[in-house]
Amino acid sequence: MLSAPEEFIWGNPNPKELRILLPLAFPECLRLIDGLAGLATLVSESDPSSLEEAGSWGYGEDGFFYPFLTKGSQIRSRLEGSKSPFFLHRSEEVELFRDDSLGCLLSPVLLEGRMFGFFLIELPNQAEEKQILLLHLLCQKVARLLKKESEPSTIYRASEEIGSDPLGELLFRLGNGKSSQLEKFKESKSICISGPASSGKKTLAKWIQKKEFPGRPILTVSLLPEQASKLEKALTDWEKMAESGTLILENSENYSLAQQRILFEYSQRKSRKSRLIFLENSGKKSTEEFLYFRSLLAENRLELPVWKDWSKSDKIAAVQPIFQEVCELHGRPDLALSEDAIESLVEGISCQNLEDLRNAIEEAVLNSGSGEIRNSDLKKEGSKGISLPDPEDLDLRKAVEAVERQKILLADKLFGGNQIRMAKALGISRGSLQYKLKNLGLG
Repeated sequence: MLSAPEEFIWGNPNPKELRILLPLAFPECLRLIDGLAGLATLVSESDPSSLEEAGSWGYGEDGFFYPFLTKGSQIRSRLEGSKSPFFLHRSEEVELFRDDSLGCLLSPVLLEGRMFGFFLIELPNQAEEKQILLLHLLCQKVARLLKKESEPSTIYRASEEIGSDPLGELLFRLGNGKSSQLEKFKESKSICISGPASSGKKTLAKWIQKKEFPGRPILTVSLLPEQASKLEKALTDWEKMAESGTLILENSENYSLAQQRILFEYSQRKSRKSRLIFLENSGKKSTEEFLYFRSLLAENRLELPVWKDWSKSDKIAAVQPIFQEVCELHGRPDLALSEDAIESLVEGISCQNLEDLRNAIEEAVLNSGSGEIRNSDLKKEGSKGISLPDPEDLDLRKAVEAVERQKILLADKLFGGNQIRMAKALGISRGSLQYKLKNLGLG
């Protein structure tokens, strides 16, 4: 029976086996090249735009982090454009882990001109020709094995054609939507969508916009300026930003009397160019009510039900389009959801609304190492995470929190939960990382 290094060097493992064998074979590869320490990275299975550790040796508990190889750096750009290994001398810019390393040998793993990973080997002396050749052959071997993974599959279960926007259609039906309401929206240029938090109000708003005015821009606004003059100016600016498309105005139940008055007057203007979709959290009564504004919202209104009142079949119908969207976002068209995972998502207590459902699916996709997500891959606790930022949403705070969550999840996968290495890569202290993990519900 072949050892892991022998199977890696002489065998023909598939890409999945390669990711298992490489960490086991890497110390032997490093010994053959006379390296003091080193690492191998490959393109991440969960995020093809990022690289993750595939094997390493010679580092202590603190692990490695090479700032000179971060995305956008001069050396990283040189590595991505190189076709063969090259040697870097230790310098102020090139900081190495071992004190006795004179420099490091770097080599990309190239497949069809694109870098699918790289190897870094710290050496005590200037790189010799045989070391450069061995590393080059090693990277070529890895690239050949990875080629199987990059070949198009005949089955893309996460990318099946399931309609133009099935989730939007589902929400419109659940809100007892009628074609007459869409016609009224086209005529009056306004509609109100009410429902519990995270019930799909914004998703439904976008579906209405795309259905009635395909190709037109859309802009989401979460907070309105308090001062009347600023709100008037903001409406003019938003019109320009949305290019006379549609403005989605969230939390209309919180608007002050002055804000309601200005928005009502804007809705009645014949010169206005943007349509208005108001989103309102049901069960929250306005502290101040401008009668004409409230009448405007009541004239054309959709009511979305709470998640617990959805039928099981409707919940299952919501899972697939969300799963497809998340898989496409993270470059995982190969993934599929098992029946037991779907059952757990719709019947379990961890998902109380659509945001919980999306977060649960996203975390499972990010952490998946196989082609199918099973019930055991899903977190059983309710998700406290924040979905990825909506590019049409002007709420900067939510966007920052969402990006932080995504980067922390990625760092967790790259470094196997090692908080010291995660904090170092993220550029924050370990205490700050622990605080963010707790705040984002990831601890």
